[in-house]
Amino acid sequence: MTASALTIRAAVEADLPSVVTIYNEAILRRIATADLEPQKLEARRAWFANRDHATRPVLVALDHEGVCAWGSYTSFKERSAYAPTAEISVYVANRAAGQGVGRAMLDALLERAPACGIDHILALCFLHNEASLRLFRSRGFTEWGTLPEVCDLEGVRRSVVILGRALS
Repeated sequence: MTASALTIRAAVEADLPSVVTIYNEAILRRIATADLEPQKLEARRAWFANRDHATRPVLVALDHEGVCAWGSYTSFKERSAYAPTAEISVYVANRAAGQGVGRAMLDALLERAPACGIDHILALCFLHNEASLRLFRSRGFTEWGTLPEVCDLEGVRRSVVILGRALS
């Protein structure tokens, strides 16, 4: 599959079962999220309903089988002075990994940042997630800090790398 075979669009509520499936795959791999328990659809519905989609969008990528990735912006902090800064997240289905889908999703989110009022973007990646680190660095993100062994993934301590990019 090529990235050109993808359609990337704003997520709708009907996409949430796929979003949950992809996120739960990431939980099981212990490489892209600190959640330890699979998410329930109801929790994602609340997450989806309680966000400002104009400034903190959720996007999905679709291939010939359906939703194969999703990405979103989340407010860095809720205080209004932090509004121009957001955390970015990209999750790719196991079946689509290594096919350029994550890069296409990241590019789509970066393209939307100015319209969302975002001029600084943070990505938090586990130090052992080399694929994510490569992806973000390939799009101009640089290391802004490391939080050593701050995460306990069921007895395995993991460090978190903070990558950032200023758009202005």
